[in-house]
Amino acid sequence: MIVDRYIARAVLAGTFMSLFVFGSLFAFISFVAELQSVGMNNYGALQAFIYVMLNLPQLLYQVFPSAMLLGGLLSLGALASTSELIVMRAAGISIMRITTAVLKAGAVLIVIVVVLGEFLAPAAISTAKAMRAEALEGRALTRDRRGLWSKYGNNFVHIGIVLPDVQLRDVVIYELDEEHRLKKTTFAEQAHYEDGLWHLKDVINSEITIESVKSTFNETETWPAMVSTDLFNVLNLEPEDMSASELWHYSLYLDENELDSDPFWLAFWVKIFTPLTSVGMLMISVPLVLTSSSRSGGAGQRILVGVMIGVAFYVLNRVVNQMGIIYGVTPILSAGLPSLLVIAVSMAMIRRLR
Repeated sequence: MIVDRYIARAVLAGTFMSLFVFGSLFAFISFVAELQSVGMNNYGALQAFIYVMLNLPQLLYQVFPSAMLLGGLLSLGALASTSELIVMRAAGISIMRITTAVLKAGAVLIVIVVVLGEFLAPAAISTAKAMRAEALEGRALTRDRRGLWSKYGNNFVHIGIVLPDVQLRDVVIYELDEEHRLKKTTFAEQAHYEDGLWHLKDVINSEITIESVKSTFNETETWPAMVSTDLFNVLNLEPEDMSASELWHYSLYLDENELDSDPFWLAFWVKIFTPLTSVGMLMISVPLVLTSSSRSGGAGQRILVGVMIGVAFYVLNRVVNQMGIIYGVTPILSAGLPSLLVIAVSMAMIRRLR
């Protein structure tokens, strides 16, 4: 047990160091990219920094499998360079026990990656996009789990769902008078932007007075202004920005309305397989370290190997995912194939050591 904890602590420390390096690098690159927007309306350097920091959980989630591989290589490589792994093997500790100790650390890391992908990253990136849009456009904008709020003039707009191609669902417009009292509400099941106008469908208007509330129904209405189309790169739902539970419900919604749901199902299954992929990448580090001589290369060589494998997997994963969408492959297959391949390769490499 002492040896297991020692190996697990080393792997955890190596992975956290890798995440720190990856996070620092990507945060710096993202901040430099954001500097071109600094100075527009209320978007300053502080807002750019906060935006980058709020995007950091999503960046860490995306590189987590590669970080686990690199962390495993660095930690186990450090043990090999000091001959600690050789002493363990000489003391009768099997490769399977070493692998099990590594997987114990992997279990802790899986909890972290699930928390990142399911809770921290979606909430943080939603807040980041809303903050950036509000600063750049100079318009009040609030986004929550039930939709999005926007304000223009004395009107407030609530949008339930934002779909691709400038499509909205469950839109409610609240009109206030000069004394900020509610005078009219407009509910539309659907809305789309075309020729400089918002076209509302299945509209219910409710005019509110002291004496009564009068409601009327119109099949269509047009509005000259409601939500700036410049915000749609922010408002539009990006599959990778959503949690697995949100992707599940949203994909079912798209299926029920006969809309294209494949990108969202793909993102859902990618999130499901990401913990499995992370474990597979961590397992690969075990045979890579044990089959190499402790004197044949230092940390630099192990870092190079880890980065090359991580980049190769990232490219393979993206290509398989996109080819699956193009050729109509079932999302669960195109999302799971790279992960299953990593697991199969890692198990085959460990079995050869035995």
